[in-house]
Amino acid sequence: MTRVALLFGGISTEHDISCKSASNVIQALDGRFDLVLIGITREGRWVLCPAGTDVESGAWESDGSLSPVALLPGAGLAEVAGGDVRPLSVDIVLPVLHGQGGEDGTVQGALEVAGLPYVGCGVMASAVCMDKDAAHRLAAAAGVRSPRCEVLWRGCSAEARTAAVEACGGYPVFVKPARGGSSIGVSRAEDAASYEAAIEAAFALDEKVAVEEAITGVEVGCAITGDVVRGTSMGEIDEIVVSGGGFFRIHLEKDPGANTQLRCPSELPADLLARVREAGTAVYEALGCDGLARVDLFVTPEGEVVFNEVNSMPGLTYYSRFPQMMRVAGHELGDVLSGLIEDRLSR
Repeated sequence: MTRVALLFGGISTEHDISCKSASNVIQALDGRFDLVLIGITREGRWVLCPAGTDVESGAWESDGSLSPVALLPGAGLAEVAGGDVRPLSVDIVLPVLHGQGGEDGTVQGALEVAGLPYVGCGVMASAVCMDKDAAHRLAAAAGVRSPRCEVLWRGCSAEARTAAVEACGGYPVFVKPARGGSSIGVSRAEDAASYEAAIEAAFALDEKVAVEEAITGVEVGCAITGDVVRGTSMGEIDEIVVSGGGFFRIHLEKDPGANTQLRCPSELPADLLARVREAGTAVYEALGCDGLARVDLFVTPEGEVVFNEVNSMPGLTYYSRFPQMMRVAGHELGDVLSGLIEDRLSR
């Protein structure tokens, strides 16, 4: 049976989300593969977890009996137990990691150095998708409208902060860590006071901050698999309706649907959905995505399709958008992931 190393946890603020995603993936792949569970603690230590571990509980992080796992250049994975280093044989890696230190190309680069095949976007695509500024520039070059965006670096002057708002057309603006994969650290600023608070909140998570034009419209998502060489496919398009003000924070709520309604399939007109599919595929291919990703866009009241962001390892929890979009299209998560694993091994 194919041995699949499942990476989960990680050092980012999305550690808990990763564990929830991994728990759902374990259920989806039950009996299909020999899963090797490798947890990454919040401090960055890799540990080998036994089969049956409750990955969501967090107890594994403080379990001193678990063996460390090491990456060996050109030689794959190894278990370090009692001073002995033993090869840890796996056929492929499935890195279910979100945010910095997992979804940004760092882990992907380490896996390539170790000579391990893995599912998902490669080093360049992962890094570009994580960087809002770089992703917007490439999307625009591919002909997909992107919000006006200015980048600020930690320590920038007050004049630079003011100029960024002006370049985006004035308030309101969105302020977000430039290298992030969720709504964590993202704020909508309506005036100078809320803007300064938003800037400081974003700088607490990243030294590079993106100030973006606030786009009014419906947010839609494209769940895409494949790559530009072998072809891509897409699940049903969804749309998000946010109630009570604010914006989409599905992973930050104890009740994931507390302030949102997810419609899948989207109820937008067919002609608009066709343009969304075209734009989503164009962005996916322009950024060099591979395996799977979720491309998020806005549809304005005027019918303009505007790029928002790409999640190169989308949430895979039971309530996440990617699995739902695939399910509505007739593809269960276990089948999707199994197909991606088999495709990667066949190359």
